[in-house]
Amino acid sequence: MQNGRFFSYLNTAERLVAGYHGDLPFHHYLRAFFRENTKYGSKDRKQISKLCYAYFRTGNALSDHPVKDKILASLFLCSEEQEPVLNALKPEWTAQVEYSLEEKISFLEMVGFQLRIPEVFPLYERISGLIPDASRFVLSHLVQPRLFLRVRPGREETVESGLRKAGIPYNLFDHTIELANSTDILNVLATDKDVVVQDLSSQRTSKFLERAIRDIGPQARVWDCCAASGGKSIMAFDIEPAIELSVSDIRNSILENLSERFKRAGIKKFHSFVADLTVQERSGFYDVVMADVPCSGSGTWGRTPEEMSFFSSSKLERYTETQLKIVKNVSRNVKPGGSLLYLTCSVFRDENEVMVERIVKETKLELQSMELVGGWESSADTMFMALFHMPVRS
Repeated sequence: MQNGRFFSYLNTAERLVAGYHGDLPFHHYLRAFFRENTKYGSKDRKQISKLCYAYFRTGNALSDHPVKDKILASLFLCSEEQEPVLNALKPEWTAQVEYSLEEKISFLEMVGFQLRIPEVFPLYERISGLIPDASRFVLSHLVQPRLFLRVRPGREETVESGLRKAGIPYNLFDHTIELANSTDILNVLATDKDVVVQDLSSQRTSKFLERAIRDIGPQARVWDCCAASGGKSIMAFDIEPAIELSVSDIRNSILENLSERFKRAGIKKFHSFVADLTVQERSGFYDVVMADVPCSGSGTWGRTPEEMSFFSSSKLERYTETQLKIVKNVSRNVKPGGSLLYLTCSVFRDENEVMVERIVKETKLELQSMELVGGWESSADTMFMALFHMPVRS
């Protein structure tokens, strides 16, 4: 009877991954399914979700096996502790779950499953040369990333006190809080006031941003041209609260949400406007332009592993053309002597070092420095940043 329940989980997971086509985030797809199928309790939903996400973490590898077999093999690879489903359906695997990843891969090979690493990550051959070990990076996707919070200036004591009272284990370093991914902080910490939910690698882009702002001074005019949720804007404000901040994005709804977030963050003075920067230019000059451009998001696929099963070279090409259009347009707004900070959460060289070459060739910007911030060793995302300077012409 007990095994029947686990077979039911496996059958449901098989049905879910077979019916998913990548047209919306998988967690939305799951939520809709469970909303329509109320017979599943919280424990059922947790087990089924875990099976599905394990399946996606191996990308298109193991696809020469039936879906159910791939799910179980993937769960075995992704698990760091005993799993009820494996205990029930693959008891002969249970003793190996706590082996190292390399040992688990070897074990699966002995029982007929060969994990080909280039098949896990799409466009493996186009991964940036700035990543020293592409195989190691790809295998990091078998583990769910951690949750990182940036502690806002002067809020360390409040944040630590709240976490201690709630009994939440945490690690604090360099104004960063590291937590288990599933940690619920909504009723413990004041998001945006005390902490900003921001990945570790994203936080580390502050190195270039701070450099750009400090070169100008407290009254720097800063434009976050692809503001999205506004994490980089809040970071810029925390670096220098006296900046003259402008934010833009392609949809007004994004800016409305951003305005509410700024209220929580205590940012009262800013200018916002809607702009499609792929087709229109903006008047005026800024000392610092932040261009956190739309990208593949391949550096964050540890959080959304379903993307690995559906990404294609045509999508990558669309992103790179969008990126170049945006940078060419906004580069005209960089004041002589000012800076443009180009950011992606991508690991593809087309969006990173190759794009830098195209920007230097097709704009007046000069490259100062670039860096890929690798998060795979820290259970974090991977970011790319490049800082450009607009020369003063005599």
